[in-house]
Amino acid sequence: MIRISKKHHTYKFDINNKPIATVSAGDKVLFETIDCWSGNIKKEEDLADFLDPSTQNPNTGPIFIKGAEPGDILVIKILDILPVGDGILCLVPNEGKLRQYVKAPFTRIVKIENGKTIFDKDLIINNKPHVGTIGTTPLGRMPTGIVGEHGGNIDCPEATIGATLYLPVYTKGALLQMGDVHAHMGEGEIVTGVECGAEVTIEILKIIKGRFIPAPMIEDEEYWYILANATTQKEANRIAAKRMADFLSLKLDIPLEDSYLLASISANLRVGQDAEAGYNVSVYIQCPKYIDKKGRLNEF
Repeated sequence: MIRISKKHHTYKFDINNKPIATVSAGDKVLFETIDCWSGNIKKEEDLADFLDPSTQNPNTGPIFIKGAEPGDILVIKILDILPVGDGILCLVPNEGKLRQYVKAPFTRIVKIENGKTIFDKDLIINNKPHVGTIGTTPLGRMPTGIVGEHGGNIDCPEATIGATLYLPVYTKGALLQMGDVHAHMGEGEIVTGVECGAEVTIEILKIIKGRFIPAPMIEDEEYWYILANATTQKEANRIAAKRMADFLSLKLDIPLEDSYLLASISANLRVGQDAEAGYNVSVYIQCPKYIDKKGRLNEF
C-alpha cells in the first residue's frame, strides 16, 4: 500500500505540479484528504465567508501512473472511503439554491459515527461517502474547485466505494489527484455536502491505450454513469444525453436514432451539483446494464 500524506496537497490541476509518488497498474494507493475548507473550520464560531477562496477544495497529490500517456484512459477502483473527524456544514451568503434566504454566514458541526451523520439526536442520515473532486490533470492549469472533462469537482455521489472510474488522460503519467470528500450529500448538492477529511483507498486497475472518452465515466455492478457539465443544467443535460446515446450506439452497434430512443426509456438524468456557487452545473446520466441480454454492457 502506498500512502499519500495530506501534507502534499494542491489547489490546482497543473501540469507543473510535481508528482508525490510514481505508481503502476495493480498498485493500491491510500490518499489522505483534507476537508474542502482546508481544515480552517473547527468549531461553529468559524465562518466560511471569511476564508480565502484560493485555499478551498485542496486535493492530495498528484501521483504519476507509469505507462499513462495522452490519449489513454486511466481505470481506477475506489476500494474504501473512511471519513476522518467531524462533518462540516456551512451556509454562505450568495451561494446555494436558497441563496436569497441566507442573510448571514452559518456553520454547523456534526458527528460522523458508525456510517451515519448525526444532524442532531433525532435526525440521523445513513452515509454514502464519495469523493467530490477527482481527476487527471488537463493541459495547462485549472483550479480544483472547477469541474471539467478531466474530472475535477464532479460532486457525483456514485464516485463511491466499489465504483470503477474511467478517466481520460491528457498528460504523461496522468497526474491523478483527489480531495473534497463528502460523508454524505443529497443529489444536486443544494448547498453543501457533509464536508470532511478522509482516507481514500484506490486501486490502479489498468491503462487502456489509445481509446478516447470525452469525459469521465463510472461503472458499478448494475449501471454505467457518464458525466457532463455546463453553465446551465439544460445544456449539461443535453451533453450527458448525447454522450450516453453515443456510448449505447457504439457498444450495441445500433444507429443513433435507436440509441437515442433507448436512452430516453432506460437512462436517468441525475444532478450532481447545482449549488450556484459560481461554477458549472455537474450532471450524470445513469443507464442499467441489464437492458442488453447479450451482455455487451458488462464490460467497457
